Amino acid sequence: MKKIFLFIAVAAMSITASATDIWTGTKHVSWDDGGVQIAADQFTAAQPGQKIVVSFNGASDGIEFKVMNANFDHLAGSREAAWISGDGAFEQFLTPAAVDSLKAYGLEIIGANFNCTNVALEDGKAELKDGYTVWTGFFWADEWTTLELYYNGYAGVDWSKATALRIYSEAGRTNYVINIKENWDEGGHIADKGQMTDGEGYAELALTDELRTRLANAGRWMIQFNKEDGDPFNVTDIVLVGDFHSDISNTEVENKAVKFFENGQLVIIKNGVKYNALGAQL
Repeated sequence: MKKIFLFIAVAAMSITASATDIWTGTKHVSWDDGGVQIAADQFTAAQPGQKIVVSFNGASDGIEFKVMNANFDHLAGSREAAWISGDGAFEQFLTPAAVDSLKAYGLEIIGANFNCTNVALEDGKAELKDGYTVWTGFFWADEWTTLELYYNGYAGVDWSKATALRIYSEAGRTNYVINIKENWDEGGHIADKGQMTDGEGYAELALTDELRTRLANAGRWMIQFNKEDGDPFNVTDIVLVGDFHSDISNTEVENKAVKFFENGQLVIIKNGVKYNALGAQL
C-alpha cells in the first residue's frame, strides 16, 4: 500500500508541475554569432519565483541573461561569472524586478560559446521571502565560493526604506563565513558575518547609512562563502528588508512598480508599462 501511495503522490506532483517552452531550436551562441532572443509576449504569464531553464551543449565559458532594452542591461537577479561547461541546463530564477523587465522588453541569452537547444519557463519557488528580492535561486556554498550579482538586481531599491540585508540559506547552523565585497581589492570589502546576527534560516546585516551607500553604489555584489568545518549548503535568497511599500516588495506583485535608470532617466515600470518620473507613459 505504501508503494502505491508514493506512486500516486509522485504522479500527482508531475501533473501539477508546469513547464512552457518559450524557445526551441538549435543556435550556436557566441559574441560573434549573437544570442537567443525571446520576445516580451512570451513572458506574459511569468511570475516571480518561476525559473527560466536553458538547455545547452558544447559549452566552454559562461552564460548571461539580458533584457532587450536600449542598453541590453543584465536581467535583475542574474549572476556574473555564471560558468557553464559541456552539456546540461542552467536555471535562472525570477525576481519581481526581472519579471517586470521581461514583460516590458523580452530576453536575450548570450555568452561566449555554447549551443542552445531549448528555453523553458518552469515552476520554481511557490513564494518568495518578504522584502525586496535582489536574488533568488540555489547557489552551492562550499570552500570559498562566491555568488557574484550584477548591480541591476538592486538598482531599483529605495534605500531610505531598507533596514537590513538578509542572506537566506539551508546551512542549518551559524559557523560559516560570509564576506560581502564589491571587488577583490583591499578597499572592496563591504561587510562580513562578524557584523551580522543570525535569524531563523538567515544571516542579517543591519544597515547603517554608510552601508546603504556602499551597497547602493557598488558596481556588483560579490558574496563569498566558506563552509568552514561543516557541510556545504545551498544559499537560497538575498533580500533587503525594511519599510518597503508593496509596490517594490514581493507582495501584491500585480500592482507593484519597479524603478531604475535608463540612459540617465528615471524609468518606472508598472504592470508592464513604462513611465517617466512625472508619471507620463513612455
